[in-house]
Amino acid sequence: MKKTLITIAVLSLALVAGAQDKKAVRAYERDGRTFVQTRSQKSENDRATAFIWRDKQGNEYPIFLHTYVKGEKAGKTTCYVILTSKKTGKEYKYYIPNGEEIAKEIMNETR
Repeated sequence: MKKTLITIAVLSLALVAGAQDKKAVRAYERDGRTFVQTRSQKSENDRATAFIWRDKQGNEYPIFLHTYVKGEKAGKTTCYVILTSKKTGKEYKYYIPNGEEIAKEIMNETR
């Protein structure tokens, strides 16, 4: 009897955890031929800008600023964009090369 209850509890937890993982992956909604981003993982040290990053393929992404709080980079600000992995469909932050220089230009222009 104990084994049966434990098995049911473990299976229930596994199903709940699996359902939560599927919700976490989907960060967009489809509107016809357009995919609209619905969420992104940003911390309180991140803020959106009105600037756009265009990659080599011509894709455009909004630029976010991130200010480091801990470590040797504490107090410095850099830039990133949110990309979606083609393989897993999960979002991740891509820190832009020379992001600190770009962040300085953005902050100087927005003041």
